[in-house]
Amino acid sequence: MKIKKIPSLLLSLSLALAVTACGGGGGGSTSESGQAKNESGKEAAPEQIVLKLSTWQTDAKAQWSKIIPEFEKKHPNIKVELDLLNEKGDSVAAMQKLDLMAASNDQLDIVELPYTNYSQRADIGLFEPLDSYIEKDGYKYEDEYLVDTKVNGKIYALPSSMQRWFVIMNKAMLEEAGLPVPTDWTWAEFEEYAKKLTKGDGAEKRYGAYLHNWPDYFQLQLMSKPSDNTFLKSDGTSNAKDPLLKANLEMMKRMMYEDKSVNPYEDIISQKLAYRNQYFNGLAAMLPMGDWMVAESGGTEAIPATFVTAFAPLPKLEGESKHYSPVQPTYMAVAAKSKNKEAAYQFVRWYTSEGLEIGGRVFSGWAKSDTDKLVDTIVNSSIDPSKIDIESLKYTINNTIPGSAPVPVKYADEAKNVVIPEAELYILNNQDLDQTIDSIDQKITEVVNNNQN
Repeated sequence: MKIKKIPSLLLSLSLALAVTACGGGGGGSTSESGQAKNESGKEAAPEQIVLKLSTWQTDAKAQWSKIIPEFEKKHPNIKVELDLLNEKGDSVAAMQKLDLMAASNDQLDIVELPYTNYSQRADIGLFEPLDSYIEKDGYKYEDEYLVDTKVNGKIYALPSSMQRWFVIMNKAMLEEAGLPVPTDWTWAEFEEYAKKLTKGDGAEKRYGAYLHNWPDYFQLQLMSKPSDNTFLKSDGTSNAKDPLLKANLEMMKRMMYEDKSVNPYEDIISQKLAYRNQYFNGLAAMLPMGDWMVAESGGTEAIPATFVTAFAPLPKLEGESKHYSPVQPTYMAVAAKSKNKEAAYQFVRWYTSEGLEIGGRVFSGWAKSDTDKLVDTIVNSSIDPSKIDIESLKYTINNTIPGSAPVPVKYADEAKNVVIPEAELYILNNQDLDQTIDSIDQKITEVVNNNQN
């Protein structure tokens, strides 16, 4: 008999949150409203409120130093202090620190979380439900935001950035090979491009594409579906038997060892290859990747851009007329233990609508965002905008349809991680494909069953 496993820290955290929840919903009227009355009964100047913004995203990535002052200009009685949970921007380490803070007396007000870290913490009461705040503001959630954030029927966060996937391409290498920037292509055509873009031998060999060892790359073709586009179906059960997972693993192995248009898997793990180095150093001509790479395509302080990057939609499936991409939002929530929930919500609402665009680094989950204008802002804020092919970028963004994006179940990361060793066994020729698919399905199903309530 298998016993459901619950991380001890999250278990103790849920108990601590249950205790604090009994103390009431959010402090006195002075701390909530920032208003007080003097002895004569007249309203005094608003009390200064100090909020903590806890996130893993560094200033270099999110541009908080540009964004926060703009909010403070609009709300002079609210000061927002950045609480960077990890100096290196490591989201895993940051979430571990967040859990410790939630179970302690540390101040928490505004919390930003990565894609797969939200529902588990919402489920145990770490965040304030926002439904009443939204109702008070007088807008319909579905008219304002592109993805659903409900957990157990309640809205615990608003989506901030929303990541799409596409393929970035060295434009000079395309021209050298006589290949146009793709606007309408399939995964089979992606393979053909990779073969034609491969050049040379040995240490200086240029591969047609680079496929990293993240779990996302094992499910690339699944990501081209309009729904059920991850290892888990929308109902939270295993999606391993989808024929596209099998097809994708076959494609990866074929590109690595038959076509030799992609780095061999053993080189990726033994040499600890980094996708940025492979692409920006000209060792790979194409890279399927998320849209955080738009600004980086203009170069970074660590790796300058020396060539123009073009963009193409994630290849479509055979027989499909449109290009889809999964959308992976980040979430911004109000901490349940905050003593200034109303002020924290004001920042969350402002940032997830107009505020995020000020940073000019990422795309927005706000339905009313002007995408073309945001593209211009992101490109122009890069170190060298001339290295970004803006025409292909705008085409790609405007012609990629977001796949459905239900809130990831709390065990999404756990399910994703059990895929890695099984997929590696197949790619490294230590297990046949049918056995690999069966093992992945079995292990994901075990994760699902162990997490059933």
